[in-house]
Amino acid sequence: MKTKKLLSLALALILALSAVALTSCGSSAPMVPIVCGETGMNDLCGIATYGVNYYNLGVKAGDMAADILLNEADTATMKVQGDPDPALSVNTTVAEAINFTIPESVSSKVSGGETKKVTRVDEALAAEGGDYTVGILQLVQHVALDQSNEGFQDQLSKRMSEAGKTVTILDKNANGDEANNVTIAENFVSQNVNLIYTIATSSSQAAANATKESKIPVVFNAVTDPVDAGLVASLDAPGANVTGVSDMNPVEKQIDLIGELLGKDDVKIGFLYTSSETNSQMQVKLGKAQCDAKGYTYVEKGIVDMNDIESALTALAKEGVDAIYIPTDNVLANACAMVHSVNIGE
Repeated sequence: MKTKKLLSLALALILALSAVALTSCGSSAPMVPIVCGETGMNDLCGIATYGVNYYNLGVKAGDMAADILLNEADTATMKVQGDPDPALSVNTTVAEAINFTIPESVSSKVSGGETKKVTRVDEALAAEGGDYTVGILQLVQHVALDQSNEGFQDQLSKRMSEAGKTVTILDKNANGDEANNVTIAENFVSQNVNLIYTIATSSSQAAANATKESKIPVVFNAVTDPVDAGLVASLDAPGANVTGVSDMNPVEKQIDLIGELLGKDDVKIGFLYTSSETNSQMQVKLGKAQCDAKGYTYVEKGIVDMNDIESALTALAKEGVDAIYIPTDNVLANACAMVHSVNIGE
C-alpha cells in the first residue's frame, strides 16, 4: 500500500512537472503584435500599418530617370519624390497567428495600398548596345528593395518603348558590403553609363561620391532622409546631379495606429531596429517623440545583425511591451520571416 502511495505521488509529481514544462515552453514565444514601417515587411510579420509601397516608389523613380534621359530634365531642380498618402493595410494572417483581433475601427479604414503594376516591355531592354545604359546599384536583396528595383525597370522600359528607344541595364547588388558599394559605383563611372539608379542610403552615397567629377545623373530610392544623408541640398531643390525618391514613412501615424489597435491609452511600445542604420535611428527618434506626445512609454533594442533578433524580441517581451515597432530597416526587412517565426515560437 505504501509502495502504491509512493508511486502515485511520484506519478503526480511527474505530471505536474510536465505541465510546468509545457506551460513554460508555450509561453516562450513573445506573441507580441508588431507594426512595421513598410508594407512589404508588415506582410510578413506585422498586423497593420500605414506603409509606403516600394514598387510604386520604383515606378516614380523610373519616370524620373526617363525624364532625365529622354527629356534632359535637370536633376538640380528635379524635386525629390515620395509617397504622399501611405495606405492603411492589415494582416489578418499574422494577427490570427498571435491570437490578436484587429478592431473594427481599424479594419473599416483599410485603404488597400494597391501596387500600381506596370507591364514591362522586354523589347525596350537591350542586353547590350541600347540607346542608353543605366547602372543599378542595390545595397542588399530583400523584398522592399527588390520591389523598388522591379518597379523602376518596369516603368523605365515602358517609357523607353513609348519613345522608340532601348536601354541596357547593368543590375548590380552590393550584398550589404560598403566596399562593394564603392567598387560598383566607380565601375559604373568608368563605363560612362548614362545614369545610375541607387537603392538604399549607403549605395546612394557611394554613387554620389563617385560621380562628383563626371556629373553622371544619379536617381536614388529607399532613402529615408536624403538631406541628412548629404545627397541633396533640399527636397525641393536638390542642387546637383543627384535626386530621387524618399521612402519616408508616416512614423507618427504608425505610432498612433498602435494605440488604436490596442484600444487603450497606457501603451508601452518596444522599438526594434539595427543600431548601425542611421535611417532606422532617425525613425526611432521620431517614434519616441510621438510616444512622448501621446503619453506612451517605450523601451528600445538595437541589434547588430540577424543573430540578435531572438534575444531582442525575447527581451522586449520580458519588458512587458504591448506592441513592437520596426522601422524601415534593411537588416530587419531581410529577416522579417525570422522575426515572425520567433514571435510565434516556431
